[in-house]
Amino acid sequence: MKKILISRTDGIGDLLLTTPLIKAVKESEGHPYVAVMAGKYASSVLENSPDLDEIIIYDTDKRQELIKSIKNSRFDACICVFPRFDTASLLAFAGIPRRIGTAYRWFSTLFFNEPVSVHRKHSLKHESNYNLELAESIIGEKTADKVYYYTSKEEQEKAREYVKKKGLAPEFIIIHPGSKGSAWNISEAKYIETVDKAAEFAKVLLTGGPDEKEKITRMREKMNNMEKVVLLEENMPIREFAAIIGESSLLVSGSTGPMHLAAALGVKTLNFFPPDEVKAMRVKRWGPVGNINEIIMPASSGQHPGQAMETISTDFIIDKIKNLLAR
Repeated sequence: MKKILISRTDGIGDLLLTTPLIKAVKESEGHPYVAVMAGKYASSVLENSPDLDEIIIYDTDKRQELIKSIKNSRFDACICVFPRFDTASLLAFAGIPRRIGTAYRWFSTLFFNEPVSVHRKHSLKHESNYNLELAESIIGEKTADKVYYYTSKEEQEKAREYVKKKGLAPEFIIIHPGSKGSAWNISEAKYIETVDKAAEFAKVLLTGGPDEKEKITRMREKMNNMEKVVLLEENMPIREFAAIIGESSLLVSGSTGPMHLAAALGVKTLNFFPPDEVKAMRVKRWGPVGNINEIIMPASSGQHPGQAMETISTDFIIDKIKNLLAR
């Protein structure tokens, strides 16, 4: 096959966990032309990658234009990694001859002519390996040992300048409280305690997404060591933030896109997850890949998530931070 389109249109972390598949397809027989269809917000994490030839922005407002454009590109095959009716139907309407996707959606037989028996429901494998399994007919059996993200020299230099300007050099840790409500996480109060105690022995950069600036500002104002904590106040593009993560010694967060960015950049991570009995959010499926990391989970989920996460002691978190920094 000469041209292959991979479709993954959800979040940053999800797209990063698709990079082992992207790389494997690029390195498959014939080294095909590889394009990835991704959502506008997440797509920038694929920039500067040597593993793909084109990024196609998925825009629901331009569906007919997109179908026409993909049809004109004459792809030989597509792999629908994140199966939704709108994307699966788009790939079929674009006339791609070989359409690979899960066999377990109600619309699978309508739009995929190569349905694959990959069932993610029970989270028995890592998401990156489920993605690879979906494309075994093209790449053979593969296992992911890392995810891929490529910073440019310019991005690295800009990040080093930022770190120096903020007084964070030569070493600092990032604490990123936000998760957009998509994952179990410790409370704001517990994050405040954690940042306060961590600031006694490390330089701390407190970060948040574009909609979380007010939150992290409020958190810092409640800290005893607020003068020792630096806020990421700027509304940075993803790639600029990723380059700063790459300069850090450790990232502390819930299960978020920044966790996977850190893992891809070889930065240590400490992350909060629910117990394994919460199948949809299992570490086994969604944990970081390829870096030095520690996972903290509450003993049980037999109560409200917030109450369960509150059982995690701040001293325990601080000990984990210290141990990771020493490794």
